[in-house]
Amino acid sequence: MYPTVEAAQTTQVYQVISPSNVIAGSQNPIPVSVTVYFNNTVAGYQLDIGILDAGLSPQRIVPGVVISSSNPCVNQPEIAALCEITTQIASGTERVDFQIGGIFGGRTEPGTWDLNVTSLLVDVQNNPVPGSVSSKLVAIRLRPVALNVTVPPSVAVSVDNVQQAPGPAVVGVSLGQHNLTVPMIVQTSTSTRLRFDHWSDGYPAVSRSLTVTNTTSLEAFYVTQNLLTLVGTGQNGTVTGWYDADTNANFSANQSEPIGGLLGAFGGKLSFQGWYENGQLITASPTGTIVMDTPHTLTAVWKADYSVPAAVTLMIIAALIVVLLVLHRRKRTSRRRRRKSRRKHS
Repeated sequence: MYPTVEAAQTTQVYQVISPSNVIAGSQNPIPVSVTVYFNNTVAGYQLDIGILDAGLSPQRIVPGVVISSSNPCVNQPEIAALCEITTQIASGTERVDFQIGGIFGGRTEPGTWDLNVTSLLVDVQNNPVPGSVSSKLVAIRLRPVALNVTVPPSVAVSVDNVQQAPGPAVVGVSLGQHNLTVPMIVQTSTSTRLRFDHWSDGYPAVSRSLTVTNTTSLEAFYVTQNLLTLVGTGQNGTVTGWYDADTNANFSANQSEPIGGLLGAFGGKLSFQGWYENGQLITASPTGTIVMDTPHTLTAVWKADYSVPAAVTLMIIAALIVVLLVLHRRKRTSRRRRRKSRRKHS
């Protein structure tokens, strides 16, 4: 039953049917059905029915297409949510079916799209008929879809250049392409860290683009790495390296190293004794392998070997003794000759 209206030329937006919410950024147009009652018009006048974006100032017709019944829209085809109908009778109703937004354009970001559904009469000179305007406000919620990104608690993911809090993130996004980035390396302590390995769909790089067509879930997989520290590796000092957890790490040192200074110049050396961790012997061999199930610090222990410098020292002493003996003999021989010479002249 339509409402009772006065005898004046008028319109009334009687009914608007539309979805209360749609996915933001969807390419699917939004259906809006409008029923308008008009009264006491003149044949040949025009009934205009349109949907305006109430969030704009001034308000503008939203993009879309329209089909009307029982009379056709004389302004079609046109990519605008506006139907102009030439009236054939003085009073009656018109139903207009709009398709707005989506592939036709309009608002795509999440939020509320406020629409103003409006009707009015226009005379043959294209002038609005006073008092014939009718409006009804409609709000359609453009809801985001969820992008669920699972990461370790210490890892922060960036979505469209906005860094989220560390740990798994649920981000509301519109449909379409979005950019995700996670760090390659995340330090969790001085001797442990995480290394990015791959995404759950097999993508290998830390930065990627993703086309979202619905609520989407992804996981970034990381590998724990432990630090191997080798202390006292001879001339190399301290050496460190990162290894994936539970993999094997090789280590090595020379069997011997020269001692610095004068003793080294005479052949003094350091002999390797073994690799120790927390005071416990790991191996007496200069080379070995250890499972990196946890961070490890191995210390090379050396023993000074002075056997060569000692032998050289003895040789030097012996040579000095020989030289002294020779000099002493020469000196004694020289004295004897002088005594003989004096006796001969006396």
